Amino acid sequence: MAEKPEEASLPPYLDTRREWNERYGSYLARAHHWRLAALGSLLVSAILAAGLVWQASQSRLVPYVVEVDQLGQAVAVKPAERTGPTDPRVIKAQLAAFITWGRTISTDTPLMKAALWNAYGMSGSQAKSYLDEYYQAHSPFDRADRETVAVEVNAVLPLTEQSYQVTWTETARDLQGRPSGQTHWQASLTIVVNPPKDEKTIITSKNPLGIYVSTLNWTQKL
Repeated sequence: MAEKPEEASLPPYLDTRREWNERYGSYLARAHHWRLAALGSLLVSAILAAGLVWQASQSRLVPYVVEVDQLGQAVAVKPAERTGPTDPRVIKAQLAAFITWGRTISTDTPLMKAALWNAYGMSGSQAKSYLDEYYQAHSPFDRADRETVAVEVNAVLPLTEQSYQVTWTETARDLQGRPSGQTHWQASLTIVVNPPKDEKTIITSKNPLGIYVSTLNWTQKL
């Protein structure tokens, strides 16, 4: 019986290549997988970074709605998703309240101080200077020793988007309550609206609506 011929040996370069594949092929495969993983991580990081930049660019202010009663007093504060321009009726109510606070004369000193404090809380720098000068020349506390004055606002008319004209009637009474005279007044004023930006300021502020009288001038009508 003839013997099976002996298998011819592989060429040396093929044998060397097979040994190299066996030794280093798994390393190359792992390196390829790591490169893919690294690229994936970079892609995820880029997406997260873009998301953080977008989030940081968004406004973080929380708007609030301030509800007022017929006298312009704030009676409720609540957060809102969106706020529009201040309602013109609210502006008129606040300006009427401003005139009432600034012109009423009362024998109740704490009450009148609180009213004046509210008027100053709605005043910008020019309006504050105007009130200071007027009250220095016409002290409301000295006048309260002689008479009281009740204020009735007749009209609040917008002239432009920021300027208004207010007319009102003042009825004076002596300390016994007898009428002592009636006068008619008119004020020209301009406003700016700058609402508070956080809940704490809204709650503690004398002017939670952020409606400020920037310029003021009032005169008695003849």
